[in-house]
Amino acid sequence: MMFKYELKKIFSKRMNKVLLAAVLVMTVIYSGMAIGSMSYTDADGQIHTGIDAGRLLAEDVNQWKGKLTTEKISEVINDYKTLSAKYQDEIPNTEYGKTVQSYYDIYSFVIGVLTPDSEWNEGAVYQLSDEQLQDIYTIYQDNMKKMAEEYGTTPEKRSYLENVYKKIEIPFTFEAKGSWATMTMYAQTYVLLMAVIIGFLAAGIFSGEFRPGTEDVFFATKYGRSKAIKNKIIAGIFVSTVIYWIGVGILSLISFAVMGTSGFFTPYQIDDPYSIYVMTYGEYYLLILVGGYIATMFCAALTMLVTVKMHTPNLAVCIPFFLLCMIPFIARVLPAFDAFFNLLPTVLTNILNVVRSPILFQIGPFVFRQISFLMFLYILLFIVLLPLIYRGYSRYGLRKK
Repeated sequence: MMFKYELKKIFSKRMNKVLLAAVLVMTVIYSGMAIGSMSYTDADGQIHTGIDAGRLLAEDVNQWKGKLTTEKISEVINDYKTLSAKYQDEIPNTEYGKTVQSYYDIYSFVIGVLTPDSEWNEGAVYQLSDEQLQDIYTIYQDNMKKMAEEYGTTPEKRSYLENVYKKIEIPFTFEAKGSWATMTMYAQTYVLLMAVIIGFLAAGIFSGEFRPGTEDVFFATKYGRSKAIKNKIIAGIFVSTVIYWIGVGILSLISFAVMGTSGFFTPYQIDDPYSIYVMTYGEYYLLILVGGYIATMFCAALTMLVTVKMHTPNLAVCIPFFLLCMIPFIARVLPAFDAFFNLLPTVLTNILNVVRSPILFQIGPFVFRQISFLMFLYILLFIVLLPLIYRGYSRYGLRKK
């Protein structure tokens, strides 16, 4: 009964209704932007965008669907070399639409394999002989060993990286992944905005009880210092969770219903061959959503705690924005403090970039990747904050007296 009452209080506030409406509008807009960002070039060189582009592109790319054998890779590279020799300035849209578009992801993968520690350089492809093309996966595995040596600054880290790279299945299983690649970009920004909006909602859960005279009524009730506070906290967690997952659910449903789901099982290493996060594109997308959820819940709990301690939401509502939006900009101008910034929750709302960095943490003999370590850390901190919120508010009236 108390729980339902707390939910009713949350959803009855005009500001919260406005925020929920904003979430819905934002979700639809982001879905439309994701769909509209897809482009497909036909055999005549005409560029198509919009509703049909995603599925047309997937159909074209899926000519190469299946095991990415060295024979397929050789065919791709040799065809691209031939076109580049024929059109030295730039490959025209007609040729791009006829052939290059369908295999460009494979072409990019080969460049990524050949340039593990340098900028993307097409020149590396032209130095490959036919024999080297047949050994492209051997080159890939040799480079993995070099990466493990370079970034494994301790024996434990080196061993860990070697074991991670062994999990990469060769040859790759390839499928068009355009819709998932697009959605990772839009989901990254979307979960960041959701964290800020949910922070506003969380800040208001306790703020209403700090109006003059209100706390006296609240604490005078039979369960004012026990069940009532627990139900407020539970209601905050429940509302934050429901809003977050309904939001990302609608975003995903609209976008993938239009663009298609081809590429869920395509390995992320097709885009970043030496990433230490061995996963498919579908798992990559889910990682972004889960990371965003953990950061959102931590910020929501921290917001509630600050509201309780400050007796006002005015400062608390700024916490998600500062932690998740401002900190990344501060980190860019203070590179000397990277070790500190690499531990902040902003990492969990910036997974798109973090998966490209081989950052490891070591505690004794145990080695952890940055994302998994911070997920565990902020789940733990979220749990720790809950009794602090309860204790802080339950003692508020006593301290006042």
